[in-house]
Amino acid sequence: MPSITQHDSVVAGGAVYQEGVLNRSQKTRSMRNRRIGILASLVAVLICQLGRAEDDSFAIRHVNVVDVISGTTKPDMAVLIFGNRIVEVVPDAQFKATGDAKNIDGTGKFLIPGMWDMHVHLGNATEAALPYLVSLGVTGVRDMGSPSFATIHRWSIEALSGKRIGPRIVAPGPILTMGDPYYWEMVVHGPADGRAAVDMLAEQGVDFIKITQTLDRDTYFAIADESRKLNITLAGHLPVNDNGMGYKVSGIEASNAGQKCFEHTQGIPLPFETQDPALIPTLLKNGTWIDPTLTTYYARAHVHELADRQDDPRLKHLAPGFRQFWNGQINDFPKTSKIPEQVFEWRSQEVLALYKAGVPLLAGTDMGFPYVFPGDVTREMELFVEAGLPPLEALRTATINPARYLNWDKVMGSVDEGKIADLVILDGDPLQDIRNTRKVRSVVLNGRFLDRQALDSIVPNFQ
Repeated sequence: MPSITQHDSVVAGGAVYQEGVLNRSQKTRSMRNRRIGILASLVAVLICQLGRAEDDSFAIRHVNVVDVISGTTKPDMAVLIFGNRIVEVVPDAQFKATGDAKNIDGTGKFLIPGMWDMHVHLGNATEAALPYLVSLGVTGVRDMGSPSFATIHRWSIEALSGKRIGPRIVAPGPILTMGDPYYWEMVVHGPADGRAAVDMLAEQGVDFIKITQTLDRDTYFAIADESRKLNITLAGHLPVNDNGMGYKVSGIEASNAGQKCFEHTQGIPLPFETQDPALIPTLLKNGTWIDPTLTTYYARAHVHELADRQDDPRLKHLAPGFRQFWNGQINDFPKTSKIPEQVFEWRSQEVLALYKAGVPLLAGTDMGFPYVFPGDVTREMELFVEAGLPPLEALRTATINPARYLNWDKVMGSVDEGKIADLVILDGDPLQDIRNTRKVRSVVLNGRFLDRQALDSIVPNFQ
């Protein structure tokens, strides 16, 4: 299992590749050409989806549309889907049916954008988790480190093209570390090695670079500099001091170096650590994001209690290898929960403080590690609300905020005309009670309508 600091008991990290002008070297031009080829394949998939027959179009009628941008709910609306795009969002009284578009009754239901879990480990969870995630309303994930980027990327393309049921995936490939590597990590031995690893991963077309807390200062800054030169996003852990307390690279330094996202709220000092008043202004200035993953903090604080609940109905939907991985990890957890419970409480308090300060938050779970289940992004939002966030703000962390983080908010993240049709129909209003995000009635996955019966049929069962 990845190393655990004395005051921080979570793992993994991530970020997202941004298109832009690259440096002028021949190697970098080669990387750019490879990325263009990958983007072209994605565009081809989208064009194929847009070219569907008209009888695949449908309208969701008389539905309440939750506008996560304005923070309002629009009652009795009609939403027309053609191909994989939302082509019309109007009051139902103004809707004029055309062609052979099928009508789906949304009376009394609430339509939200598809939810994203912004911190998962698909390599641990296995491909069996993909349809399970969709069945729970998760239409996008940010994988935070798995052994094979090629495999994860293939799953993503297959999901987009309709060959399999699964969410959209952005991924970094193996995580860069200077510690004893796990199978999802790649060892670097110093600054030059770190730069070469960034070059190699960029050549492979990864979506972003992920780092662990084991890097030394020089290697961290070399990786950050090379990522910046190649215009590829950097995120993950902050390097931790050798004694496990505090950081070799501060939150201010990491933000200024261009790290886009701090995973697990690392870099935000705990109450007993030195507080720098310049930290929050620096995060705001640089547009640095925080992915708290309160769900995994909670799971670590209660892991033995959760492990004793063998009657949890979700367990039967997990691949045997996934459960075996969990069982192997549990022995590494302390028998006492006092410290993990305190850390969970502290991190929850920090989430509210960060929200009040205006620091942008993402909903991620660390799915892939013990007793963090597929679909627990709903639990993450519930924990945000318990920490003091309004339900609207919690919902944004799993919908429009991921789109903004990925620079995809022009094409997804809200129920608006012209955007990709990744949508979820709920039986209850999430702005009244965030727990209603669990009440998934139907999912629109890249323009494909899946009712509750279809969703239940795709969930794997291993018992």
